[in-house]
Amino acid sequence: MHFDKTTSLYYQQVKLETPVLKMKGGFQVMLGGGGSDTKLYKDTKEERYVEKRNMMGKLFLIQDELEKLDWKLEKDTKKIGSYACFKAVAMEVYEDRDFKTDSVTLKTRKIIAWYTPEIPVSHGPEKLYGLPGLILEVAKGKHLLLCTKIVLNPKKAVTIEKPHKGKKVTQKKYDAIQYKKTKEMLKRFSGSRKKGKGNQITIEIKG
Repeated sequence: MHFDKTTSLYYQQVKLETPVLKMKGGFQVMLGGGGSDTKLYKDTKEERYVEKRNMMGKLFLIQDELEKLDWKLEKDTKKIGSYACFKAVAMEVYEDRDFKTDSVTLKTRKIIAWYTPEIPVSHGPEKLYGLPGLILEVAKGKHLLLCTKIVLNPKKAVTIEKPHKGKKVTQKKYDAIQYKKTKEMLKRFSGSRKKGKGNQITIEIKG
């Protein structure tokens, strides 16, 4: 993650292999799109983000408002590297969708963040922000992110630039497209499995 006082660019440096979802009976579902295509630009002053994502071979540019979490600052402290960090907790509401019934259930999960006031910027990994210091560790459900290296004022200048390639959509629209394509994938997989045809599925997304 590169950052200045109010903007940041968060992305994955190492390119991952295309994910493979293994099923019983020898089937494999190939999910197109590598993690290295994802870039997330945040502006904490404007409270907006722009995220480039690759969904099964098609680039999308998600533009929307950042969710402002109600952080509770706690007294717990610990060291992460050489930085003194403080604990903050927030509850996040998210949608849990049932692919069989198309029903949506609102659920909550706890987010535990450790931030350091020694680096007084309101940034964090993913879409997290809003604390009085840089977030160095996050636990969200079973998901854990930990900062292992910080370089302040690097000798080589870094560029914090908004992603600009991809089909422009809101987060709600992107989620709807992703949900639809996932359902199509599961339906096609189920159909080909019943007919005994092949062991791979390819999904094409058209603009």
